[in-house]
Amino acid sequence: MNLNKPAFWDSKKKIFYAILLLPLAVIYFFIVSLRKKIIKKKKFNIKIICVGNIYLGGTGKTPLSIKLAQILKKQFNVAVIKKNYLNQQDEISLLKKYCTVITDKSREVAIQKAIDEKYNLLILDDGFQDTGIIKDLSIICFSSVQGVGNEFLLPSGPLRDSLSSLKNANIALINGDLNLDLENIIKKNNNQIKIFYSRYEITNINKYNNKNYFIFSGIGNNINFLQLLKKNNISVNEYKFFPDHYIYKDYEIDNLKAAAVKKNLTLLTTEKDFLRLTTNQQDNIEFLTTELIINDEEKLVKELVAV
Repeated sequence: MNLNKPAFWDSKKKIFYAILLLPLAVIYFFIVSLRKKIIKKKKFNIKIICVGNIYLGGTGKTPLSIKLAQILKKQFNVAVIKKNYLNQQDEISLLKKYCTVITDKSREVAIQKAIDEKYNLLILDDGFQDTGIIKDLSIICFSSVQGVGNEFLLPSGPLRDSLSSLKNANIALINGDLNLDLENIIKKNNNQIKIFYSRYEITNINKYNNKNYFIFSGIGNNINFLQLLKKNNISVNEYKFFPDHYIYKDYEIDNLKAAAVKKNLTLLTTEKDFLRLTTNQQDNIEFLTTELIINDEEKLVKELVAV
């Protein structure tokens, strides 16, 4: 099932619905807390760096996993571990395009496969909430735009884990502009955490000049895709957003293509969305290619290598 993210999740003012759903959020909190207490923890004989989040979707976990794999392969035999969720095949496809990926329905099985195949460093893409796996270092990703939303747990808000769970993280990576309010929230829950920033840069940006676009996407935070294009002066005349990991139907793509032709626009989507399309659907659709740039990259790498 694909659901759009409720607007009140990111609003500090519109809290009526958040409070209405608070009993369910309390139940969710107790279930998560109980699971953490009863699950058996396992330490693997391999270095594991976890890239996770507490805000549900759109924080840039997968791009960071790809970036770290590319950086650290100079010093290590690196593989990315990704749990094989059916609704996240787009992320797996994106990872496989740029780095070595080992997937399984069980993260523990995937880790053991990597050990058997003689890898010596693993990047765990989305495993912060899996407390059964002991990590050597955990990075929590945030978007500067969305931050921690209304600060409520699911379904009252966008948080899949409490802010107090940040005490188990070593590094916070904020994608976007300087956000001192977000930094204060992070530091309030873990004053030892080290904060870094990153940004997306569009590769081969001249390719997108002198065109007028109709964009569409189904990612965690669609608005960030639109803002990135506008920030780089790419002309966007129309846009249509879908839920995260959305599986596009043929008629929906046909309608988008027809609307683009009628208005003399070029269809543009994200790379992750493009990989989710069928071969036939991909015709006459462009995708945006970006690179994740980490501020103080050398300093961050030293932190990762030191553990």
